[in-house]
Amino acid sequence: MSARFEVLPFGRAEEQAARLPEHVRLTVTCSPTQGLDRTVEVATRLRSLGHAVTVHLASRMVRDRGHLDGVLATLAQAGVDDAFIIGGDATPPVGPYPSAAVLLPLVHEHPHRPRSIGIAGYPEGHPLVDSSTLTEVLEQKSRLADYITTQLCFDPDRWLGWVRATRRAGVDLPVIAGVPGIVDRRRLLEISVRVGVGPSLSFLRKQGGTRNLLRLSARSADHLHDALAPHLGDAELNLAGSTTSPSTASWTRGTGSGRRAAPGSPRQK
Repeated sequence: MSARFEVLPFGRAEEQAARLPEHVRLTVTCSPTQGLDRTVEVATRLRSLGHAVTVHLASRMVRDRGHLDGVLATLAQAGVDDAFIIGGDATPPVGPYPSAAVLLPLVHEHPHRPRSIGIAGYPEGHPLVDSSTLTEVLEQKSRLADYITTQLCFDPDRWLGWVRATRRAGVDLPVIAGVPGIVDRRRLLEISVRVGVGPSLSFLRKQGGTRNLLRLSARSADHLHDALAPHLGDAELNLAGSTTSPSTASWTRGTGSGRRAAPGSPRQK
């Protein structure tokens, strides 16, 4: 299963990325406190280190069309070839783009369109959007995108069930799994609650109680990887990989099997 390493646009992200033993695909998230411009700055520096880079392009953090033009031009000049278009956490939006569905057509038609565009999927549903709307919007966005990355999910049966339902709905884009890896436990729980993965947390409780819920670590990723790995060759499911963090790189090599899985945390769409 191929991996993307997710980094934050602050703290030790660049230092961690610089220590990776080989060039990899890095995904730079977008923080409402740091803003989109900070994400772009970090992305261009990571690209200069030789890494392939994906940018979280948060719609609610784009000020106007001129801002979008500048962001896409900067990314193109730096060789950043992939944008993961999400809604973002900024409330209220700083500009006229309240959701990924509004911004996506502009990016898709732009002269500096990235080579690849990703959109978010919700195996657990969304805390602010009903399931029928999510399905409808995903189908609409899929016409302009190249892949889907899912929200954080702990339950492999729920994740696979969502992918199968997505295929039945006519969406055949490759899917990248957002699954837990070695991250701070409190941070992981905060993300889980915010993006609406309550059913997955219930699944973990059933597997070992609340104490195990607070031990989210390599074992969580191992469980999900083992459950998903047999399906990697399934042409109908079209599974494309997972997302992790640079701090997890040593763990993925240490498993001896190239296991790579960790949290993707798509925001409001």
